Amino acid sequence: MLLEKITLQNFGIYKDENVFELTSTKEKPIILCGGKNGGGKTTLFDSVMLCLYGQNSFDKRISKKEYEEILGRKIHKNVEKQENTSIVIEFLYNHYDRKEKIEKNNHIQKYTVTRSWKKIDSDIVEKFTVEKNGEELKIDDSEWGKFIQELIPRGIARLFFFDGEKIATIAKQGGEDLEIKNSFESLLGLDIISKLKSDLEINLGKNDKKSGETEEEENFVENVRKKIEEIEEKKSIEVIRRNAKSDDIESIEKRIEEYELEISKMGGDYAQKRVELQNKKTVLRAKLDRLEEQIRILCSDALPFSLIPKQIEQLQKTLKADQKVTKDSYEKQIISEQLDELRDGLDSSTFWKKIGLDTKAKTEVIGKIEEIFDKRLTDKKKNSEIVIGFSETETNKIFELMDKVSVLPKQLESNSKEFNSVTEELQKTETALENAPDDEDISPIIKKLNEQYEEIGKIKSEIRHIDDNIQGFKGEIVTAKITAQKHVEKLHNSQDISGNSVLTKRVTKALDEYSQKLKEKKIQLLENYVLESLKILFHKIDFVDKVSINKNTFEITLYGKDENVIRRDDLSEGEKQMFATSVLWALARTSGRSLPFIIDTPLARLDMDHRDNLVDEFFPVASHQTIILSTDSEISKPYYEKLKPFITRSYSMDYDNEKLCSKVSNKYFDFKEEKIAV
Repeated sequence: MLLEKITLQNFGIYKDENVFELTSTKEKPIILCGGKNGGGKTTLFDSVMLCLYGQNSFDKRISKKEYEEILGRKIHKNVEKQENTSIVIEFLYNHYDRKEKIEKNNHIQKYTVTRSWKKIDSDIVEKFTVEKNGEELKIDDSEWGKFIQELIPRGIARLFFFDGEKIATIAKQGGEDLEIKNSFESLLGLDIISKLKSDLEINLGKNDKKSGETEEEENFVENVRKKIEEIEEKKSIEVIRRNAKSDDIESIEKRIEEYELEISKMGGDYAQKRVELQNKKTVLRAKLDRLEEQIRILCSDALPFSLIPKQIEQLQKTLKADQKVTKDSYEKQIISEQLDELRDGLDSSTFWKKIGLDTKAKTEVIGKIEEIFDKRLTDKKKNSEIVIGFSETETNKIFELMDKVSVLPKQLESNSKEFNSVTEELQKTETALENAPDDEDISPIIKKLNEQYEEIGKIKSEIRHIDDNIQGFKGEIVTAKITAQKHVEKLHNSQDISGNSVLTKRVTKALDEYSQKLKEKKIQLLENYVLESLKILFHKIDFVDKVSINKNTFEITLYGKDENVIRRDDLSEGEKQMFATSVLWALARTSGRSLPFIIDTPLARLDMDHRDNLVDEFFPVASHQTIILSTDSEISKPYYEKLKPFITRSYSMDYDNEKLCSKVSNKYFDFKEEKIAV
């Protein structure tokens, strides 16, 4: 399965349409989604299970009324009544070719699952649709429930979709055995066997048919059981082969470490980076030349004026005073012109005739107006002497020069610091180049190292082929189980009443024996995977040497060297979380399902050592597609840089306090550049 896209419309904290493109590659399997607490990470996490499983997505069974109440709370608060709330998930699924017993690309189907709802009065109306390769399927929610349960059993899905808080809870309460027990039936496909047994016990005696037909069907079911055992045996052989190949890789990796150590002692790090260092030297030299030119220009421009700040300040005041005098002169001229125009108007007999004032009143009005204008002219006569007499253009140029003078010292200081920093870096680079050994001394070792890397590549290719075989055998087993079920149903209609009881017991016994053998083999495989995971995630090397799982209670016992039992209480809190993570990871691997990992708050409550192990060893290889929902305090800048080679795309969910919703952007957190001490 490969998730391609999740679209949230007015869902939870998300307003309007928010799209998460999720396609990834084997080389870059990680999609990193960042968000602070309350930003919408958990909402995105919950949307996947809700869309796929609907009312059955929760840890406990809920009523239709409770389901509608939950849906009502998922509608965004500011949504208009006519708007829909919806989740759309698009994913690819590679269906197993039962005829050719292989997985092929031409059996990849695209599914688009849409679950939308809106509030009408006090009711929540949900609409559910499924498209396959662009064509809508005539299928309702209950039929889809059966289909998705076969495609991705919910007990399996919960192993791939988990959060850090769940890990912390399991670790604290010691619930690994319960987690295994709850997941084991889905892992083993025992639900199908249980249904077969139930069908046998309930329906075998319904019809009276010929004993020959009964015997024939009985033999067929028995043959299917034997076939399943044979396939399981083949699968076990492939698992052993795979483990052997893994051991070969470990041996080669030790040789690689030895070669790398030898190369390191000879200065191989520098030798391999000679071209990179040479290029870096060229870039730094060019940068140094540019800084020198900038400093020269600064020193030759307005810098000398910064040496006489008091004189510059006085000049600035004088120029501003001259500007004011010039402005007042212009305004005085305008006022005089306005007064002359007004006088011409007042001398007009027509003007006074319209107003109707007598001669005395006319004289008083004219006198008052002239008094006002005289006062304005008097104000403009004060401070009317120009000191320097620069033009407006010249004055503005001087002001520009003064502005430069005010910032020049800071610019010069900044450029000087950068110059010193670049000079130091250039010196280090030149020293590194001088220390690089000759290629003829180190080339033979590098050749051997590359040969080891090539060998690892070949073995990993073989492992992938083995994994394909194992997956194929798993598909055959599923096919055989389905075939057996069909013939058991046929057996219901072809048995004698007298033979029903005997046949039921025999078949039931056979199924019980098969279930027990399958359970033992799966537990052994799970033990191996848990041990492998612990060795990867524990920061204590070779701390755990053996893992044992009780087939009845599913209790896990850890052993150190010399068969000494490692008590759970002796584990640190971080080790307990790594233990719980290892169990879930091992369960997911044991399932044999190719599903994406969706991990919420992955590094909660972990110390630095175990965080490093998860980032370095778990996230890049957890699955073919790993979606990580994290805060900036979990996947911080150093961790982001480590994961960057494995990241296909990144998102950030930012809460808008004004709009009361989260918006999605196509980037992880904006980390501030760290200052380098000079």
